[in-house]
Amino acid sequence: MSNSANAPRPMVNGAADLSATDQALNVSEIRYRRLFETARDGILLLNAETGQIEDVNPFLVELLGYTHAEFLGKNLWEVGPFRNTALTKDAFIELQRTGYIRYENLPLETNRGTQVEVEFVSNVYDCDGTKVIQCNIRDITERKQAEARIRHLAYHDVLTDLPNRALFYDRLNQAILFARRERHEVALLYLDLDGFKVVNDTLGHTAGDQVLKSVAGRIRSQVRESDTVARIGGDEFTVILPRLPHRENAALIAQKIIDACSAPCYLDAHKAEACIGLSIGIAIFPAHGADLDTLIKAADTAMYGAKRAGNSFRFVA
Repeated sequence: MSNSANAPRPMVNGAADLSATDQALNVSEIRYRRLFETARDGILLLNAETGQIEDVNPFLVELLGYTHAEFLGKNLWEVGPFRNTALTKDAFIELQRTGYIRYENLPLETNRGTQVEVEFVSNVYDCDGTKVIQCNIRDITERKQAEARIRHLAYHDVLTDLPNRALFYDRLNQAILFARRERHEVALLYLDLDGFKVVNDTLGHTAGDQVLKSVAGRIRSQVRESDTVARIGGDEFTVILPRLPHRENAALIAQKIIDACSAPCYLDAHKAEACIGLSIGIAIFPAHGADLDTLIKAADTAMYGAKRAGNSFRFVA
């Protein structure tokens, strides 16, 4: 009996004499494996029928802090980051139905107790007659943080980190809308520093900046968390007091702010102290203005009345 059926295939350049199709498949598999192992996105491979994890690449292991073994053989909803069972199972059913699912901003808890923001894209494909789900998981934490920083800078003063003019207008408009609906009053305090120009002219802008930052912190310390303190330009600040129980409260807060800002401000670079005053105009919605612009103008006018007296506050006459 011939043993030709069991004889090894002839070797060509040290490799079995495979067909061109087999060779192409081998090359394709090697390339895919290299991409899978070196990808800088997380990749999960699931059984499309059961949801069991069949493979996970090194990047996802590193990103989420679970070992390769902790992923394999488990259903997706049995692994820590995806343990919101109801949500994950619903997503899996939707994926089976449509063959594609995407989350642009999905927070995942890592095994280290930290959280990462990911973009999650998953689709179903056929592999040798077996349906496989591939989940691509991209870490977008840094991108989201950068976007948040950009948004913050767009609506906050760079020097003091207080809301800027744009955010002030938005907050005041929201406070007026809410007060109109709920029949509350809103107090608007318009603040201007007394003697600030002297500090800038004699000690320089660095000293002036330090004074502004100190004043911003002192004003913020005298109001509620729900109140808004904004720097709207130069040495001008505003305070929005929503849901005002009594007008006397606005007067009490204004006096507390004046007292807090009257204490000398120590200037590190000059080893000296700067003393400034504060003039505050107070307008009440809706009594002194039924819309945003009228209310601001009324508070500004009252502030100039206070400035004539110096280091004081005035309500709209």
